Amino acid sequence: MRIGILQCDRVRSTLSADYGEYPQMIIEAFNTAAASEQSFTFNTYAAYEGVLPDSIKDCDAYLLTGSRFSVFDHGKPWINPLRDFVVRLNKARIKTIGICFGHQLMAEAMGGKVERADCGWQIGQHKATVITHKDYMRPKTEYLNLAMMCEDQINELPEKAEIIATMPHCQYAFLQYGEHFISTQAHPEFSQAFAKMLINVRKEEFPSKRLARGLTSFNQSEHDGLLLFQWFTHFLTADLANKTDSVSSTDE
Repeated sequence: MRIGILQCDRVRSTLSADYGEYPQMIIEAFNTAAASEQSFTFNTYAAYEGVLPDSIKDCDAYLLTGSRFSVFDHGKPWINPLRDFVVRLNKARIKTIGICFGHQLMAEAMGGKVERADCGWQIGQHKATVITHKDYMRPKTEYLNLAMMCEDQINELPEKAEIIATMPHCQYAFLQYGEHFISTQAHPEFSQAFAKMLINVRKEEFPSKRLARGLTSFNQSEHDGLLLFQWFTHFLTADLANKTDSVSSTDE
């Protein structure tokens, strides 16, 4: 299976030498999660530079990464074309996963609304409650410990969205649309070391109490990023009843 990674930002230069770029983190997480189950190949597209696949059929599935930018930042000329690409993926029922910014962009493409969150920045590890269980969610769990780094959130839920997991300060922590779109506000691709370093690099942006809480949250056990990538793997490789839906030639 070929997965197209739609890269929506670059890692800051002060961190990329030690931790790599976002596609590298995602590929490593998939390879670890799917080591004994599935072999994936990956194409990376610099969506933040306006680079998108020539056709939605270039890959079997897609993943949208996180980004420091806001989906409602109209000064970024690459965001609207990427949103339009997501609309086409939905129309063709091509399996797609969204992470943080990708989660929000998918919601907007599906008719939702994203705004600055009233609760402000959510950083560090936070506990989410799973309220809907699907077959691909193996191993099964009732709770998720998720790494967060967001100031924006989905404010109005798209009509076709189903809430999979929620948390006190992020109602729409994990969503699903039909059998082909899933997304999370969290950052399952982050290692704890990278997440802590990113918080420290950006510490001037956060209120002091929230900064302290975010950093101390990593004294807990590892977050459930690898578990989410196991779910992603099962989701992408599941045999679905609507798998025979074809991609219209008009959507190329």
